[in-house]
Amino acid sequence: MTLPLRIAFVAPFGLGQKTTVWARTLPLARILASQGHKVTILIPPWDTPQDAGRRWMDGGVELINVALGGGTPLIVARLLRLIDTLQPDIVHIIKPRAHAGLVQWWLWQRRRVHKNGPRILLDIDDWEQSWSEINQYGRPLARFLAWQEEWGIRHTDGITAASRWLVERAQQYAPHTPVLYLPNGVAWTNVPVVRVQPLSTPAQILFFTRFVEVEPAWLAAFWTALQAQLPTARLLVAGEAFQPGREALYKQQLLSTKAPDQVEWLGYVDPLAVYARANCAIFPAMQLPLLQAKCSVRLATTLLHGLPVIASSVGEQAAYGANGAAWLIPADATPATFAQAVIDLLQQPAQQQKMIAQAHQHLGARYQWAVLGQQLAQFYVQFTRMSAP
Repeated sequence: MTLPLRIAFVAPFGLGQKTTVWARTLPLARILASQGHKVTILIPPWDTPQDAGRRWMDGGVELINVALGGGTPLIVARLLRLIDTLQPDIVHIIKPRAHAGLVQWWLWQRRRVHKNGPRILLDIDDWEQSWSEINQYGRPLARFLAWQEEWGIRHTDGITAASRWLVERAQQYAPHTPVLYLPNGVAWTNVPVVRVQPLSTPAQILFFTRFVEVEPAWLAAFWTALQAQLPTARLLVAGEAFQPGREALYKQQLLSTKAPDQVEWLGYVDPLAVYARANCAIFPAMQLPLLQAKCSVRLATTLLHGLPVIASSVGEQAAYGANGAAWLIPADATPATFAQAVIDLLQQPAQQQKMIAQAHQHLGARYQWAVLGQQLAQFYVQFTRMSAP
């Protein structure tokens, strides 16, 4: 293969609160650019309309936000024109849905007819069908997005998948397509000094959530069990629901507990602002495709910043927390069992320090973006523009 490669990532949305582009695609693109590849990210910024028409450089990567006028057909046409202008060797589609999925469909059909064109790869970091009910999509839209996701997996030259669950699902739909397990990573710069927070009164337990990880009743039962032994503890709930009504259900459940005034609902916050407050963080999760498929950047960065973590052994949480990096709890553990694990860990500062050190070693060996970016570059080696079918 002739180096450097010309690589165009096609994003599904902009660099707003949705995490995939800024927390996954851009770090990988920066590593590829540092290796001499010419890398562009093409963005339909429907969620960040203030960026429409803008372009800039970031770490050697060019980000191009297309104009939004004219609706979906014209947005897709603009993305396709940019691809034709860039003449990439590889077009890497980020999520097989919406604008990006339509670009993939068009490129595949055009290549089928003309017998040439760039190699088409697909990146999956969620099982998108699981979000349809949560986002309250109507039946026609939900069926279209499900078709788009499955079609995208079946019609690509190669797949990068952020979780082992997604690797297995991709292999079910496309057993002969090369698949690379490519989890989310961490930026290994300015790694914070590791120290265990002294157990204060009250103890502060941090819960990052999108209000889908556990049911409201589970959280209320956990809080009741924790309060029974740590009556002064505070629960810091950080995050926003995809549907505001879901957050209200959790608040209603916790109002029925003994100490609802000791729960702080922080909303969407900068994690750095709350790490310093907390004694530990919890990541409970149900054994559902939605949660088995995801690869939590928030869990990885929490471990990186030296906060002891208690997590359900579900999906990639088990991988991030392996080798003692986190206190892993069986997926079917009761809320009381999870609460007891939190209490036990808070009372063992030496164990906390050991876990934090192990987390840094584990993340450094496996999850640095430089390591993952190199794996992606090696995966690209098998795809050449001239041999596209």
